[in-house]
Parts: sequence; structure tokens; C-alpha cells
Amino acid sequence: MTNTTMRPSKREWHGTHHSWSYRPHAFRWAGERIAGVNLLPLAGEMRAWMLQCGRLSLMPASEPPTNGGFTNPYTASGVTMQLLMGRIINAFHEYATTDTPDHNEVDAEVERIRLYNEVLMYSARFCEVAIKQLIYCTQIPESRYRRMALGALLESPCPDCKRQSGKEPHLVSLVGTLAHPFHLCMEFEHCAMDHMDLVNRLRNSEAAHAGVQKLNIRSIAESKLQLMQDSQEVLNGFVHMLSHVENLEHRMLMDLIEKGKVINTLKSRGLPAEDCNFNLVPGEVFVFDSRGSM
Repeated sequence: MTNTTMRPSKREWHGTHHSWSYRPHAFRWAGERIAGVNLLPLAGEMRAWMLQCGRLSLMPASEPPTNGGFTNPYTASGVTMQLLMGRIINAFHEYATTDTPDHNEVDAEVERIRLYNEVLMYSARFCEVAIKQLIYCTQIPESRYRRMALGALLESPCPDCKRQSGKEPHLVSLVGTLAHPFHLCMEFEHCAMDHMDLVNRLRNSEAAHAGVQKLNIRSIAESKLQLMQDSQEVLNGFVHMLSHVENLEHRMLMDLIEKGKVINTLKSRGLPAEDCNFNLVPGEVFVFDSRGSM
């Protein structure tokens, strides 16, 4: 894969960005001590593998939730999605570049559409799981985003306004909300979210619901050439989008690692549990005094 792609169409994003804090589930706990951060760099690993400078790994050895194990459900799903995405990329490339003497023109066209659909569907699904893994570490209620598809994560009506009869709800962006405290709003709203929106629209129109590309019976070579060109165009945009999510993942991981070190130091010095109701603000240095954190 390359790290360049045709630019998706630009759109204006109007979803507001809300302030948020981390919740205790952002960490893995061994008793009362922090054992680590409750997320993995899914986008970073996927992008490195696609650029042939990294490898995909299995979920780390499972430990009980009370002994430092992962409790983020989107982390486990994301690791599985990484491996599926890798298989799909290998499968489309192998079919597009390998002779298939047992396939006729119809077989080749059906296989083209099937493999292209999988590229589209799993590109969108991986975006969803990578974003939800990060949201899970925040105080945003899981009921708010659990059933959201990618388009709604990018921009959706405010649920509080929707419940107020006769009021026109304003739009909220959960993706923008995540990026905001790390000063990544501009690169997401002017690049990353446009790529996510393109993948989502292609998935919805060509590989989900009742929509699908029509069969175009021609030579096997022509069907395979279209498979290669269409899939590479999607995946070039996908790998570029991953660079932005990787940046956000890295900022969150480093932020949580530093905050976790401070909390463990406080606990090792005898800070009682009743004084550990911290307000962990993303992107801000965690400082504790007798009145709390800031």
C-alpha cells in the first residue's frame, strides 16, 4: 500500500465538541493499582502492517479484570478486526494478481464484487471499532455510542435536544470531541473525517443494506483490473485516515500513561481510596493536592 490517495470531497462539519474526562475504565487495574492503559494502538498497528513495516498481533494473554486484564470490549473486537482486515487485503490482492483458470468471466465478476464489498465493509467497521475503543475510556455513556455506525460517530443530533419536544437538535461529533483536547480538531475536520465519511458513504451505497454494484460481465482480466484499482483507491484513503487516528491513539496512550504513573505514586505514598475520585482531564498535566486534582 502507498500513503497517498485521491482527496475525498470536502464537506463542512458542524458537530459541536463537548468537554470530557477520563473514567477509571481507561486503566487496567490490579487491585487498587493501575496495571496499564485499557486500550491498544489498533490504528497504528494496522497502518504499520499495511505499509509493510509492522505486524498484526493477537490479543495479549488474558488476565482476570481484577489482575490487570483488559476490560475494554472494543479492544478485543479491534484486534480480531485487524486480523480479518489483513486477510481481506491479502485475499483481494492475491485474486487480482493470480491466474484462476477454473474461473470464467461470470465467476471473476462475482468475485470482484464480493472482495470489493469486504474491503469497503471492513474499512468502515475498523474505523468504528478504533474510535469506540477510545470513547470507552471517556465518561461518555456507552449507551450513547454503542449502536452508532461510523456516520453517526462523525456527526449526529444531540440526544438531549431530541428528547425535548419541538426543539431542533444541534449536531454533535464524537470523533471531534475525542480530538478536541489534543488540538487535533483541524486535521480531523479538514482531512480524517472526510476520509471516514467517504468510506462510510461507499459502504452504505455499495456494500450494505440493499445496495451493491451491478455485474458487468467482461474479460477476467478486466474484472481483476477493476478490483485492483477500486480496492487500492479505498485502501489508500484508509491507510491515510489511519495516520490521523494513530496520532489520536498515541496522544491518549501517552496522556494516560503519565497520569497512571502519578496515581500509582500517590497510592504508594498511602493516599486513601476516598481521596482518589480524580477528575482526569485529557491533554492537561495531572496535579494533585489535598483539595483534589487539576
